[in-house]
Amino acid sequence: MTRKGDRKVFIFIFLIFIILAALVVAIGFSLKQDTVKENLQQDPVIKVLFVLEDKNQTLFTDVLIYYPVTGKGVLVNIPGNTGGLHSSIDRVDRIDAVFSEKGIDSYLSEIEDFVNIDIPFYITVSMNDFVELSDLFGGLELFIPIPVEKESATGDKWLLPSGRVTLDGDKVKTYMTYFYDDESDRDIQERRQDATVAFFTALKSNSSTFLSKKNFKEITSRLSYNVKDEDMLELLQYISQVDTERFEYVTVTGKESTVDGKTLLMPFRNGEYIKDVVKKAINSIISPSGTANARPYVIRILNGTKIQGLAHNTQILLQGAAFEVLDIANADFDDELEETYIIDHIGQPEVAKGIGEFIHCTKIEEEAIKEGDEVSNVDFTLVLGKNFDGRWVHSRKE
Repeated sequence: MTRKGDRKVFIFIFLIFIILAALVVAIGFSLKQDTVKENLQQDPVIKVLFVLEDKNQTLFTDVLIYYPVTGKGVLVNIPGNTGGLHSSIDRVDRIDAVFSEKGIDSYLSEIEDFVNIDIPFYITVSMNDFVELSDLFGGLELFIPIPVEKESATGDKWLLPSGRVTLDGDKVKTYMTYFYDDESDRDIQERRQDATVAFFTALKSNSSTFLSKKNFKEITSRLSYNVKDEDMLELLQYISQVDTERFEYVTVTGKESTVDGKTLLMPFRNGEYIKDVVKKAINSIISPSGTANARPYVIRILNGTKIQGLAHNTQILLQGAAFEVLDIANADFDDELEETYIIDHIGQPEVAKGIGEFIHCTKIEEEAIKEGDEVSNVDFTLVLGKNFDGRWVHSRKE
C-alpha cells in the first residue's frame, strides 16, 4: 500500500475513533441525566437543592423534600455559615465557601453528605432572575410584621410596608437583602425562607399559565439546573403541587465558634443531629395516616436533673427538628429523676411515641389536663431524667 493510502486509512480510523468517543460521551451523559419519572420509580420522594445566589455567593440554600402522594413537603435550610471540615475544599470553613470556590456540583455533593440523603436535582437562580420571576408571577405575597424604613451603608433606601402585602420584584429584593444591626443570621435566613415559600406558592398559582410546553421557557430560561429542559418542566409541575401551607421547616442548629477569624455555626453532635432530623422529617411526610403532622403539637420541657442548661439545650434540639416548645422549667422534685419520660395530655399515643422515638424515650404516661390548669395549652410534657445525655435516653443496660 502506498504512503498516501496509509495516510487515508489512518485518517479514516482516526475519524471513527472520534465518532465512537463522542457517542460514548453522549450516551454516558444521557444515562447520567435521569428523567424525573425514572428517579421517582427508584425513590418516590422528590429531593431538590434550591440555591439563591448573587455574584457567585449563596444568599440562601434550601433542600426541598416533597412526597407527591401526601402533598406534604419539608424545607431544610442550610445556613451559609454552617461550619465543618468540607472535603471538596479540604479545610474547616463555611459550607457556602464550597459553592464559591468549587461550584454547584461540589456544593451539591457536600450537602448530600451533610444531610445524608441523595439529592438528584438542583435548581439555582440569581437574585436578578428571582426578581424577574417574582414580577412574572405578579409579585410575591408576604407578611411583614413592622414597616421597614432604613438606609444602607451605600445609600440605598430600604422601604417596605407592614401587613400582608404583595411585593413586586424590586421590593422582594429589598425584603431579602435588608438587615438591621441587631438582626441575627437566623432572622435573615428565616425571612429569605419566607420569600422562597412565597415563590413556590406563586409558582403553584401560575402553574396553568407557565408550566406548559408553550410558556415554560419563561421560567426555565431564568434558572440553572442539572436535567434536560423537558425533565425540568416535569419536575416543576410536581413541585407546583406541594401544599405550602403544610410545609415542615428544619434548620441546622449548633453553637457558633470562631475559626480563622470567621464565625461558624458548628452543628450539634458533629452533624449527626441534622441527619437524624432530616430522616425524621422524611418519615413524617410519607406517613400514611398523617397524624404526626395534623397540627403542630406543643411541648413543655421540665428538667428533673441538676445539670444546668439541659432543658434549654433540649429546647434547641427539638425546635431544630420542627417541634414547637412552649416553655422550659425545672421539675418540682426534691431529688434528681433517674428516668426520662413523656406525659401525654391529649390522648395521642402515636404522636407521643413519635416524640419519644426522636430521643429514644420509651416511657410514656397519660395524664389528661383538667380545664383551667396552668399548662392547659400544652399537649405533651417532656420530663428529663439522669438517663438523658442531651441527645439520647439510655436504658439501664447501656
